[in-house]
Amino acid sequence: MVKKQKKSKLTKEQLAERKRRTTFAKQVDEVFIYSGFKSLKVSGIQFQLGNRSNELDHCYIYKNVMVICEDTIKDLQKREKAKSAGKPYDDNHKLKKNETAGIIFNNREEFFKILLEKFPENEQLQNYKYNEFIVHYLYFEYGARKIDADDVARYSNLRFIDAATLNYFSTMAKSIKASFKYELFRFLGIKRKDIGKPDPYGNRNIKPLASSIIYPDAVTGYNNGVRMVSFMMKPIDLIENCYVLRKDGWEQDVDLYQRLIKPNRIKEIREFVARNKTTFLNNIIVTLPRGISFSKVDANGCDIPVELDSINQYDRSIEIHIPVDFNSMAIIDGQHRVYAYYQDCDETNVNEQKIAKLRDQLNLLVTGIIYPDGSVYDDELERRKFESNLFVSINKNAKPVDADTLIQVQAIMNPTSGEAISRKTIELLNREEPFKNMFELSKVEPAPIKTASIIQYALSSLLVARNNENSLYHYWLLKNGKSEDFSLKNSEDIANYIKYCAQCLREYFKAIKSKFLSYWNKNSKLLMVISLNAFIIAFRETLKDTGGPHDYNYYKDVFRDWDFSFDNSRDEENPFPYAGAQYSKFAKNEIIPLFLQHIGRIKDS
Repeated sequence: MVKKQKKSKLTKEQLAERKRRTTFAKQVDEVFIYSGFKSLKVSGIQFQLGNRSNELDHCYIYKNVMVICEDTIKDLQKREKAKSAGKPYDDNHKLKKNETAGIIFNNREEFFKILLEKFPENEQLQNYKYNEFIVHYLYFEYGARKIDADDVARYSNLRFIDAATLNYFSTMAKSIKASFKYELFRFLGIKRKDIGKPDPYGNRNIKPLASSIIYPDAVTGYNNGVRMVSFMMKPIDLIENCYVLRKDGWEQDVDLYQRLIKPNRIKEIREFVARNKTTFLNNIIVTLPRGISFSKVDANGCDIPVELDSINQYDRSIEIHIPVDFNSMAIIDGQHRVYAYYQDCDETNVNEQKIAKLRDQLNLLVTGIIYPDGSVYDDELERRKFESNLFVSINKNAKPVDADTLIQVQAIMNPTSGEAISRKTIELLNREEPFKNMFELSKVEPAPIKTASIIQYALSSLLVARNNENSLYHYWLLKNGKSEDFSLKNSEDIANYIKYCAQCLREYFKAIKSKFLSYWNKNSKLLMVISLNAFIIAFRETLKDTGGPHDYNYYKDVFRDWDFSFDNSRDEENPFPYAGAQYSKFAKNEIIPLFLQHIGRIKDS
């Protein structure tokens, strides 16, 4: 009986090397998987082609685009031995892979037959013929800081990727998922006409859904022939046809100015869009491609062309036609607002299911820059100078929109949102006691109580038009005999619900004022956001327990035995126990127990 030999344990160095290889391979893999490519599991498969045995590390397919990737980490032990012996280290790996790539390029039909035999279930391999595929072979070397020009020339079948470019690809693919494939196409030099089956309609144009506004020369202040036009465009069209020249990206041959995308900013805007189903405000600034045209409809309903130079006044009847092609428009400002609509490769993601509809439904306001033909702007560097100067002027002088203004705008855009209902309710509360003229509703009319934080962190969740037992909406539906699935839509119902909310809160806070009358002034902690939010949160959290809202006398009984100081003095021995955004803690520790005690007293009586 032959004894099985025990496998020798790996050293720490070997374990570290294995982990490094696995992590590196995964990083390469994620770039393409996140970008919407399908992976053929080719690793470890040997195939005969070109009178030799070959193997691949990765192979990815999107429609008729195939990207073969090699990830390699130089053998540290061999390198150290060569270094100790004073010899150059060369494992011929690049030469072997360059030969493999050449064999594949020169034996396409046979190569694709092999792939189809091994992966018969792959739709792309079934849908496209071997000569319809665009094939690229990328070589990723771990830690490569600079691509050797001699290697580029010597191994011409390979496209070398340095570490910085891989890290950029990885960051972007994780940030904007399947929408990053368009930048990969630009990196690989692939145009829209190259993707998929031939378009029977040839080159198409984007015709913005809203009338365009072409700015006359006189109103822009530019005397260099540059023209501007504003229009509405779908996010899907912007994503497919735009690109961003990021200074931390893979391009190094032109002066670049855009910042690397911020994943958290993308996430914030994306969640806002998914939640509110509205466009994110502010216009997008882009450069428009060559070949744009203008037209207007004549008296007979026919399109007639209009020359740009002839447009010297505002004319909303003129339409703009923008040629369709990947990466044909550069985003100067607004990349986060555009890429918040990115396509997620995970179609089961809840936000993606919402965004997928909005990506082809909503419209973003776009201002396009049109460069004059035969001018200094035929030089790419001159265009970059103009764009970077515009980018700096926009961002240097931009002032963040204050929270009050954002709430007001959101209220206009969606009048049934929690923010809108809250804003209107506060307007009603401000007309009568106990809050008469105490809320600041305008910057030109200062008042003791700021509203933004109250709406955002407490009131909107109490008043939101959702049928749950901790929302006043639930009890308004019951009072008015509405069905459980009733949707708040028409202006009369909205107004009635707002009046109901204001009356409920008025009764509640009248009782609080009567209990703490000496503190009901701008100098105490009672009318500060910390306390008002705590009272609102307690009111919301106990609605179900109390069976809905009640009158003044009920709440007067809730607070009758409560002894609490809202003194705003800086008494170091007895300071006010809550600070900052501790609204929930204040409510949970001090106010909600009073409601529970009162409910207990009612049950015992």
